[in-house]
Amino acid sequence: MNWKNILLSGLITGGLIGSLMSLNLLSGVTGIGFEVAMFSFLAVILISAFTVKRIFPKITGDDVSLKHLIPISFLTFMIPVLGISAGSPNSDLSTLANIIFIGTIGGVFWSILWSLPFAIWNYFRNNSDDDEIPSDD
Repeated sequence: MNWKNILLSGLITGGLIGSLMSLNLLSGVTGIGFEVAMFSFLAVILISAFTVKRIFPKITGDDVSLKHLIPISFLTFMIPVLGISAGSPNSDLSTLANIIFIGTIGGVFWSILWSLPFAIWNYFRNNSDDDEIPSDD
């Protein structure tokens, strides 16, 4: 998978997390109880990852791994989205749009940060094979 598809998958995941969290805030599910709130948070994380896993090959033709999506989904939810959701003053349209925007940016950020070590490893692993001089056997 190339770097554009890695960024696109993170962007879509973050946007979905922001959208689902906005729906969560609008519905008032998180105010019912601790168990319901934790279940809804877990649902937001997993639904976004599995949705991107399912629709991404239809968009780009590239398959993306859940090993890539679930950590990005979890990190995007924990750092930017949960923080802005907990500190949001109201459920106005501008606040919900900010949650979606921050989720999208967070998804791209965590997608880059999570994928960078693997991309560097693949780059050096593949280039080290090209450095060998073929023998004349």
